Amino acid sequence: MPRINFDQVNDVDEYSPIPDGEHVVRVVDIESDTTRAGDEMWKLRLQVDGGEHDGRLIFDNLVFSTKAMSRVKLICSSFGLDVSGAVDLDPTMLLEKRALVTTYQEEYEDDRGQAKVANRIPFDGYDRVPGESSNTPF
Repeated sequence: MPRINFDQVNDVDEYSPIPDGEHVVRVVDIESDTTRAGDEMWKLRLQVDGGEHDGRLIFDNLVFSTKAMSRVKLICSSFGLDVSGAVDLDPTMLLEKRALVTTYQEEYEDDRGQAKVANRIPFDGYDRVPGESSNTPF
């Protein structure tokens, strides 16, 4: 039987949305998947790195479709990768990298029809962290 000290449990749900705005994030996990259209997709788990919401999680997808390639380039560049020429991109190239993201809260309905709120990152919501070196080699 587990023994739990509820006085040591944080009341803040780590999956609840954080306020709209800019946040420095670090890639802490990437899960490979496929979209319904058959395109390769990486599910990014981004952790806020510093500030009032340090440690909180934001989720985003990196889709490798023809339409989304400009976003792939923006995201990779924002995390400091060299985006010139051809490269065989691997998830480990993004792990532990930092970027500045802009988030907003969006309402949606879950599978049970209940209203929920989640953080979203717009198509162009990635940028370099000010003051950090640019374009690290693969």
